[in-house]
Amino acid sequence: MGAQEINIPKLGLFLGVLAALAAGLLSFISTSTASAIKLNLQAKTNRALGQVLPEFDNTPGEEIITLRSDLGWPVKFYIGRKSGEIIGYAGEVITPEGFSGDITVMVGLELDGSVRTVIVTANTETPGLGTAITDRKVQKTIMDLIKGGEQVAGLAPNTYLDWYADKKAGSDRWNIVKEGSAVNGKTGATITSRAVGGAVHAIGKTCLANLIQLSKGAE
Repeated sequence: MGAQEINIPKLGLFLGVLAALAAGLLSFISTSTASAIKLNLQAKTNRALGQVLPEFDNTPGEEIITLRSDLGWPVKFYIGRKSGEIIGYAGEVITPEGFSGDITVMVGLELDGSVRTVIVTANTETPGLGTAITDRKVQKTIMDLIKGGEQVAGLAPNTYLDWYADKKAGSDRWNIVKEGSAVNGKTGATITSRAVGGAVHAIGKTCLANLIQLSKGAE
């Protein structure tokens, strides 16, 4: 008896059904995970806004104004309010100038456009070098570990990010300073330093150029 002939139409139908089932399953998984990812990103943004803005009682993530910096980067501004009054702005930008890729920087701004607080919310910079510029971590001594106790409240200090506090962006970027009592750059991480400084400057300068519009909120 010869080998059984393959029924091409039936095989094609079977493969088509399998492909449809696989596509449906992938679509279901994608839809399910997309919702969870969106919620996680919103929660991360809300935590960051709580770190850079004064105490607010609105939902800044729902009052956003997007403006374009003179570098062409879109800057997203969140409006912080208390009892209906605007109490500060948070600007966020993604700079492509990082050493290892994009860096997302968020800056809390006072009503006059001066810098309040700077944090980096996403980066892929080199651990120990670039991350010295981007990360805020509580440094604990051996005695701290022995004593235990509660977590330090508020933002952990970062010399390089705290340098920008109370400053206003001028027409040109800030120079990267590596020596002296105040520094905003680290030897071995010059590219990261410049990227973060450029992002802070882009946010601050865009804010100052659009204070009237920002003061009206998202209409």
